[in-house]
Amino acid sequence: MRLYDEVHRFARDYINHKSLRSTWKKRKIKEAYERLTGKKINISCSTCFIEALLTIVNNTKMAARNYELKKGVVLQAFGEPSKTCTNDTLTDELAEWFLKNYPEKRIFFSRMPAKIKMAPPKDIEIIKPKVEEKEVKTVEPVAEVIPNEEPKEKPKKVKRAKKTPNLKT
Repeated sequence: MRLYDEVHRFARDYINHKSLRSTWKKRKIKEAYERLTGKKINISCSTCFIEALLTIVNNTKMAARNYELKKGVVLQAFGEPSKTCTNDTLTDELAEWFLKNYPEKRIFFSRMPAKIKMAPPKDIEIIKPKVEEKEVKTVEPVAEVIPNEEPKEKPKKVKRAKKTPNLKT
């Protein structure tokens, strides 16, 4: 891993949390700053380290990755705690390992290469379905013309007599 990539990885935590500022991280910042600018850092000044860190972050680009996780996702492999990763710790090799061993975790990725060769697990045998071809009979269309006949007479409506109310006098 390149020196600048290492510094990019811990930059946010170094700035925001005083408890995470170790001598190892200061050494990496000092080395990266001197390579980038050719200037020396005042070792006793913590603000100088933060300014140097911001200079490194603003003037260098992080290595491009082919894979990226969705926000808040933590990938874990059962029985292998060393494979646990977030978007900050994800590498291309680790992402490919997860996709090879756990293809169902593909839904947690927001970015990945267009074509990925997915191999099924070794203990699963792929069986291609057999397609039976059925014999199709062709039927010639039959056109039968039925003459349009008009009814001879329309049925007559039967008039019913009106009922008169029974009036008693």
